[in-house]
Formats: sequence, C-alpha cells, structure tokens
Amino acid sequence: MGIDSLSTITLLDTLAKQYAIILESKDFFIKASHDNKAILHAFVDEVHTLFGAKLLLTTNLAKTALTLLKNTNQKLSTAESCTGGLLAYEFTKISGASEVFLGGVISYDNSIKESWLSVDSQDLQSFGAVSEVVVSQMCKGILHLSGADFALATSGIAGPNGGSAQKPVGLVYIGVQQRGNVAKIERHIFAGNRKSVQKQAAQTAILMLIREILES
Repeated sequence: MGIDSLSTITLLDTLAKQYAIILESKDFFIKASHDNKAILHAFVDEVHTLFGAKLLLTTNLAKTALTLLKNTNQKLSTAESCTGGLLAYEFTKISGASEVFLGGVISYDNSIKESWLSVDSQDLQSFGAVSEVVVSQMCKGILHLSGADFALATSGIAGPNGGSAQKPVGLVYIGVQQRGNVAKIERHIFAGNRKSVQKQAAQTAILMLIREILES
C-alpha cells in the first residue's frame, strides 16, 4: 500500500470502531476480524472505497499468491521438512493451481535434503537441518530441480519432542527465493501443538511469498 501496517491501522481505526472490527497488524498484512460476516463485508467495502487499488483484499492467502504468480506468468515450487507437505497442500487444494504450482519435495530426512536438494552434508552436521544455512540451500535446490521462478522452504521443530535450549519446539526457519535473487530467510518461534506449529509455518511462508512477489 505504500505505507506500513501500523500507519494503515491508524488510518483505519476510526472506521473499524464504527463496525466493531478488530484490526491486527500481521507483518506485511492487516487482519480484520468480526463474528458477523455481513458486517465484515460492509467494512471491507468501505475500506476498498477508501484505498482503491492500493489495497490487496484476500480471505485466502494461497489463492492470492497463485493469482499473483499467474498474472505474471511465474511458477512456484516448495521444499518442506517440518510442514510435511502442508504447504504444497495449501496450494494444490485450490482449483487451477497446476497453472502455477510445479510441485514440491518433502525432504524430511537429511539424506533427501542432500540427494534431492543438494544440501551440503557438512553444513547439515555443522548447523543442523533447522538452520538458516540449510533452508537457504533448500530454496536453491528446489529452484534448480524444478525450474520454478519462486521457491518456498521450511525446516523446524514442530514438537512435541525434539526441542532443545538452543532450538526449542516451535522454532521454524522459512525461506523464499526468486530465481536470480538471494534467498530471504526468517526465523520464527510458533506457539501451540504440532498441528498448530505446522499450520502457522505454512501460512507464514505464503505471506512471505506474497510479499516477495509484490516487491519484485
């Protein structure tokens, strides 16, 4: 939108109060919530009138990402560890995903990271699978393997076991890379059970992809 999320919330605050809408800044996006869908839709209509084309409205992040990629004739692939295919599923459950989504690798075991994604074995030993270094190589590897324009990669500790003081349960490294650019890696610690951590990781990855597409 050309301004940061907190500034946008300030502008929307008065309007949101009129509709009793709850606004929450979520990284690159602003989440609007209300139990009544009719009220929420009315609020969204007014917001669209206020901001016009400067505002990206969505109720489905994966669908939005696919649409943005389709409009620019670009392809996507994924390399997943802790999310175990959930990220790929978020895209493939949408009709027409095959126009954009080429495929993904569930590199759950380190041997698959090495053999399929060309992750360096020494880096796996030195830094561990849950690391910025490894996720960066996973992005690079899936881009090379698939020929896609964009890659997403995840590696983390979904729990309930496997955590440590240095790498607690909920720690996830997420990477996004556009072909020709350096991978961007984010470190997150998500709360909740195993399913919740995986879901949050997948949704965060899609948010990162949308941001990367819009900024490219």
